[in-house]
Amino acid sequence: MSDDQANPMEPKMGCGIMGRYPVISVMIFAAAGAGLGIGLSYWEPDDPNDKDLAIQWIGLIGDLFIRALKAVVLPLVFVNVILSVVDMLQVGQASSVGGKTVLLYLVTTLIASIVGLIAIVAFESLFTEGDFDDSLPFTIQLGCNMDGYFVTEEEGGSLTCSNEGDEASTVFDITSISTNYATKGGTANDISVSDQIYNGVFTKLVVSNITAAFASANFAGVVFFAIFFGVALHRVMFKKIVEGNVLLTFLQETNFVLLMLINWIIFITPFAVFSLIARAFGGQDDLGSTFGNVAYLVAATLVAMAVHSLVTHFALFGFVTRSNPIKYLKHITPAQMTAFACASSAATIPVTLQSVRNTGVVPDAVSNFVVPLGATINMDGTAIYFPCACIWLAKLNGLDPSVGDYILLIILATVGSAGAAPVPSAGLVLIITAYNTVFGTVGTPDGFEFIFAVDWFMDRWRTTINVTGDACVAGMVAAISNVSAEEEERLKELADDSPAVEKSAGVPVEEALEEPAEISQHPSEQGIDA
Repeated sequence: MSDDQANPMEPKMGCGIMGRYPVISVMIFAAAGAGLGIGLSYWEPDDPNDKDLAIQWIGLIGDLFIRALKAVVLPLVFVNVILSVVDMLQVGQASSVGGKTVLLYLVTTLIASIVGLIAIVAFESLFTEGDFDDSLPFTIQLGCNMDGYFVTEEEGGSLTCSNEGDEASTVFDITSISTNYATKGGTANDISVSDQIYNGVFTKLVVSNITAAFASANFAGVVFFAIFFGVALHRVMFKKIVEGNVLLTFLQETNFVLLMLINWIIFITPFAVFSLIARAFGGQDDLGSTFGNVAYLVAATLVAMAVHSLVTHFALFGFVTRSNPIKYLKHITPAQMTAFACASSAATIPVTLQSVRNTGVVPDAVSNFVVPLGATINMDGTAIYFPCACIWLAKLNGLDPSVGDYILLIILATVGSAGAAPVPSAGLVLIITAYNTVFGTVGTPDGFEFIFAVDWFMDRWRTTINVTGDACVAGMVAAISNVSAEEEERLKELADDSPAVEKSAGVPVEEALEEPAEISQHPSEQGIDA
């Protein structure tokens, strides 16, 4: 397989010097956007519409960027979740290593989502509601059986069919109780905790129409359907009901196509950053309060990541392996630095593999399997950031999250993070979808520009946490598994054929699975207790 076949396109942000120095480029464009936005915020033209028009056109590239991401991300999540489920089920049946790997990844991601939620709730009282223009209400005009006649409200409040009424008497506002016509922002309906859990969790997870779930961007319903679709596909493959894996091949190729589209969109990230930041800052009257809000979000997220690292990478790792986690983690530093620089778990796979091998305690068969799988399904950093960003946006838009919202956020963060592509900023628009799913809103929430403004920075921390988790799980799996020669050979075959490896964008499969050297193949030879 050639590199072009294994890797549709390595994600780059811009061309030329911008492609070679993506972090610096994004920082420069972000600073330029902030400078222009601050200048616009102090601009007071004679006609206020001139300022609104300027801000609108400055934000065009950013708007197109977000729209393009939203068009691609939900199909990409759907395909990724199916492939991940098939991959995990294949692995779980092939070896005890597979089952332990899947379990540890699930546990660490669940811990990450809970820690993220606790951290953002602890900071919740510090957030202030944003000052945004009110969204226009949904309106309706009801026609009668005769052309030109509409339901009209008379002066006494009675309704009649007439062709003489003005717009004020023939247009009616819609108050969305079921959230089918919900607008962004606003105040949540005052319903019981039981109804919140019933309607906010279960009815959103189990949809009656999957096509409608895609159309309405019901992230939870699409992911839940994809999980069971993957289970069913694996059962068909396992029982050999049909010959060949045509559907699986189709999904893998579809995944490559969607990843290529994502990479094309990411190409304009520096310009989108400039556009969105300039528009966001230019439309604000109180920049000090806005910056304070974003700072609290960043602080809450970094605190959550630090706590998660202590709980998972130190405490859990030390408990499972019965060893000093510092001695292991010091070898992972090159992978962490690479992850922070490129913001892509997939692009970091070769460095992560070499770092894990340098520890001298993880067999090649284990690392070749666990690390590439983790690059696709283990997104602890994303699981932390999902609830943080969604709760922050909710408070900014004047919403008070409920118990049902918290439960659904944990479910979405735990399960949905596995569907995020391992490329830069792939989970960014998932925040919009998750927010709309949890709070029953539509469109892009007010203040999302500020999430985007700091995402180039937060995405690097998320990726660093993701890569560190991959390496730690590899060490834990090696410590609790007694890999036989047969299992080692089977794991190598799975690593070579794994959809998780093939769908890692930005890394050739051959490079990600290159044969290592210099450490033993069996944990028993390295002093690892089974």
